[in-house]
Amino acid sequence: MARDTDVLEQAADGRPPSGIERRGSPRRKTRFKATIVHGADHHTAPCLVVEISETGARIRSEIVGSLPDAFYVIWHAERSALAVDLIWRSGVEMGVRFKSKTSFEGKMTAELAAVYRAWGQ
Repeated sequence: MARDTDVLEQAADGRPPSGIERRGSPRRKTRFKATIVHGADHHTAPCLVVEISETGARIRSEIVGSLPDAFYVIWHAERSALAVDLIWRSGVEMGVRFKSKTSFEGKMTAELAAVYRAWGQ
C-alpha cells in the first residue's frame, strides 16, 4: 500500500513518476534511414530514426556529440526535410523536437534548396 501512496504523492507535485510517458505524443518504434544536414556548410551524416511521434523522434548517429542545437533531418521515404531542435543526447542517440516539415517537391526557400543539394538527390 505504501508503494501506491508514493506514486500518488509523486504525481501530486506536478511531475510524473519515473517511467511514466511524459511526451505529449507517444512515440512508436521504427527503423528508417535518414540523413542529418547541419552547419553553415551543410555537412551531412547518415542516421537511423528508431522512434517517432507527431512531435519528435529518437535518432541514432555517430556524430551526435558534434551536432548544433538545430539542424535538418532528411526523411528519404517522403523526400522532405524536417527542421529539428536537439533536446537531449546520450552516446550515439539523441532526442529531437520537430519544428517544421517541408517537401522537396515544388518551390523551396534558398536554405532548403541548399539542404537538398547537400543531400545530393
